[in-house]
Amino acid sequence: MADPVTQLKSLSDPGRLQLARLLLEGTFNVSEVCEVLGAPQSTTSRHLKILVDAGLVTGRREGRLIFYAWRSDLDAAAADLRHWVAAHGPELTSELRRRVHTLWEARRERTAAFFATVDATDPGAAWLGSADCLPAILARLPQGGSVLDLGTGTGRLLPDLATSTDNIVIGVDASPSMLEQARARLLAAGVQGVQLRLGDLAHLPLVDGEVDAVVANMVLHHLPEPGRVFDEIRRVLKPGGTFLIGDFLPHDQEWMRESLADQWLGLAPEDVRSWLGSAGFDAVDVQPLPPNRPGALGVFVVQATRPPMHGA
Repeated sequence: MADPVTQLKSLSDPGRLQLARLLLEGTFNVSEVCEVLGAPQSTTSRHLKILVDAGLVTGRREGRLIFYAWRSDLDAAAADLRHWVAAHGPELTSELRRRVHTLWEARRERTAAFFATVDATDPGAAWLGSADCLPAILARLPQGGSVLDLGTGTGRLLPDLATSTDNIVIGVDASPSMLEQARARLLAAGVQGVQLRLGDLAHLPLVDGEVDAVVANMVLHHLPEPGRVFDEIRRVLKPGGTFLIGDFLPHDQEWMRESLADQWLGLAPEDVRSWLGSAGFDAVDVQPLPPNRPGALGVFVVQATRPPMHGA
């Protein structure tokens, strides 16, 4: 981590300070920053390098692209700088916010367009719901109560969630086509009582504290900005409820971005831990799972808890 003087100097340029403020909104590659801020690529790249060298920003390679974000492991002094930028840095104008929104929508629409055409009977669809995490998720799932399957897709997890526990199961997906295939899967398996709801993960069709557990298996890497949904997930969880995540570790399979509409080539567990902490989850446990067969990608499972109410 760079010294505080270097970090302060890195934020002394107005354009760089505006860039630092933008990165509080999420993760962007160079072209996206240029698109939002209307800045030349050479200037943007130089500003990003200075922020990276100062230890405030990290660059993560995703196939052919590098995405930049505030570091999740800032020390106390750098974290104070981040808070200062959030509280006193240049506000994003309505036009800049419109551009950011347009960018998120473009990412979301790309994923939605892909899933509208997915056929669950296609062998390639197995990549969309890797079962590698399922045993570890089921082992951690609380017995009883209700469980929400986020981005349920074709419902691959629903029979296991419904038959291996005595939970009430709810599946949510943003694609009507996916929900129809999930309904057909449940019918074929003879599974009854599962609720299927149409909704976006950023605006879940559930009331506050409706479920005892939430499962997000192989979902987050499809989202335009995964960290932005954690507050909503916390909202629908009961105090003391369990949040279980299964996803790919970072990898270099660029074809998955192009062929499977993956927004991210895996997720770094430290990023997930940071998002959970920012959303107010605790008791976070991360377990990497090595590939269980030749050619398989590494995965990880995370268990976190929404803190109980004080005095409960």
